[in-house]
Amino acid sequence: MFEPANLLSYVSFPSAGTRPDGLPQRAPCRSIFNFGFVFAKDVSGSLNLRVAAGALAAVLATGAVSVRLSAQAAAGTGAALAEGWAALAAGDTAKAGRAADRAMNETPRSAAAVALAVEVDVARGGKVAGLDTYERWLAGRRVDDAYVLRRIAQAHLRAIARTPKVPGYVEALKALAADGDADAGTELASAMASGNPQASAALAATGNRPAIEALITRLQGPGGNKLAVIDALAESRSALAVPPLVQLLRDPREEHRAAAADALGRMGAATAVPQIKALMTDPVPPVRIAAAGALYRLQDFSGVNMLEELLNSEHASARLSAAEIMAGTPPPSWQGIVKALLTEPDEGVQLGAARLIAPYDPQAAAETLERLGRSENLTVREEAARAYMKRVAGDFASLRRYLRSQDTVASVRAADRILELTR
Repeated sequence: MFEPANLLSYVSFPSAGTRPDGLPQRAPCRSIFNFGFVFAKDVSGSLNLRVAAGALAAVLATGAVSVRLSAQAAAGTGAALAEGWAALAAGDTAKAGRAADRAMNETPRSAAAVALAVEVDVARGGKVAGLDTYERWLAGRRVDDAYVLRRIAQAHLRAIARTPKVPGYVEALKALAADGDADAGTELASAMASGNPQASAALAATGNRPAIEALITRLQGPGGNKLAVIDALAESRSALAVPPLVQLLRDPREEHRAAAADALGRMGAATAVPQIKALMTDPVPPVRIAAAGALYRLQDFSGVNMLEELLNSEHASARLSAAEIMAGTPPPSWQGIVKALLTEPDEGVQLGAARLIAPYDPQAAAETLERLGRSENLTVREEAARAYMKRVAGDFASLRRYLRSQDTVASVRAADRILELTR
């Protein structure tokens, strides 16, 4: 039987062969992933990567704690942790829970103990149960444990990724895929194959060629509103998308011409400048403005006078539109104009301005988004939360709060942000 009385000595046992107690000897584990595999296999006889990672964290943290504990206490905690992770690997959450309780009672401040306790509660009750346990343990501490919080975020994303009809499903898969989860990437591809347009857009944004080609096929198909496809191709920033978007500049539908010009500007498609310039004489004002904006993003200032006129318009929505276009190369007056928009009566304008000003004045953006998060308008509240996750959030306390949100998309974005900050 595995006796973890001295876990650190087991990690660094020097060579192949057999130890005096009958356990196989191990060479020093210089790779944390290698040790995770070794530990999980020894304690459970099965190879479970996520449990192995948890076991690894438990062992390393227990090793740090054991320096301060008596040998007997360290052995007791180590035994509880080993028993708990082995039970989790076997699917016995009741036994794992009892072991976690024992470890928490013996070493209540141990990150290793709470890692196991959270993993058990996530398995039994989902992210809220795990977050409750974690925050009780965290009370009075000033620093979050990134590993444990990361596990809660991953568990939440995986739960959403198992429910295709839930809002945020594709975003959850995209976040997991970006974090290296191969299964999530496969599931995205499967969703795209079944006709999910959001999955196609998410894959295209990662540079996936089949997804980009599928979007181009839809763009070139007959009829219909193609704005979502145009936007997805713009997000892909793929050179493959430039020729079909250039062709769309001559589309009979004015909204398609405007969107295609905007997309080419966002993509940095400098080769399309001559064709975009031709739209500066388009009979439809929004198309001319889109062309001027695209040229501005491409460092061609043919339409700058039109944009500056908009930036100083009496209408707040027009000022916001111009500010969004000019955000990449803002003129001297830009920040002052955008900050003034934060106090406009129109909450939609405030929201757009907060997104723009966030890189320059995160505090002003945060205050505005938090205020909008208390709006009577449900859509505004949800969009404010989502913008906060994407543009402002950088502290774990705020992310934990949004991880509890009833808005699934906001909670997914909070989990995604946690993964980004803990990679």
